[in-house]
Amino acid sequence: MEDDAVLVREAVAGDLPAFTAIFSRYEAQVHDFALALLRDRKAAWEVVNATFAEASERLEELREPHRLIVWLLAIARFEAGLVDGAAAGLDREPALPDDDPERARLAGLVWEAVADLPLRERALLDLHLRHGLDGGDLADALGVTPAEGDDLRRRMTGLENGLAGFLVVRKADGRCPDLPLVLRGWDGRFTLPVADGIAAHVAVCRVCEQSRRALPAPFTLYASAGQAPLPGPDVTAVTDAPAPPEVVAASDNPAAADEEPA
Repeated sequence: MEDDAVLVREAVAGDLPAFTAIFSRYEAQVHDFALALLRDRKAAWEVVNATFAEASERLEELREPHRLIVWLLAIARFEAGLVDGAAAGLDREPALPDDDPERARLAGLVWEAVADLPLRERALLDLHLRHGLDGGDLADALGVTPAEGDDLRRRMTGLENGLAGFLVVRKADGRCPDLPLVLRGWDGRFTLPVADGIAAHVAVCRVCEQSRRALPAPFTLYASAGQAPLPGPDVTAVTDAPAPPEVVAASDNPAAADEEPA
């Protein structure tokens, strides 16, 4: 199997089969990432279309072809931001193993909570936990500087603590007398302030901390979701299945758009 750098070089030279091979290799991963961000099957498929159309037009700009998937995920993240609303959609069911129903239920709760976070945090968690990106790759896919990427990585500790507290809340058994006070007026959505507030309470509450320790790690639960299956005809018929656009050689390629993903 040809490596990414070879396929990129051939596609930039005008070899359509090479771009088709790129599409076939990464279509499912780009779709999985878009669906994790948007939780809307039709919107995710539109992102797949837009990502590979953009990639076809700008492939000659890719200076490090061996990092092709990082570049594609960066484009997908950018395109998802163009269609993202105030919150993720309702298609929140991750592809979870069913050998442990309780663990799958807890993982579903984590995915439900993450859907309420801003798009940047959704992208951060999914790129790092499920696509294995870190360091410069993670920063580039998020469209931030390395320093900003480091700050976001540090933010993940607070998010995990908040998610752990969210699980404690959702499994509340009445053992903690202070928890209802912490949650007074809460509408059930897992926002960043709520994450911080719950995490702060659990950190100083011996009862809730004991409950937290009895639960699986939230990030492990999130990462346990497998790749989402590609959509069926009911989705692709609406959005049109993406066919690899004609690849234009670098010397003939029009100027890139003014605004671009990292």
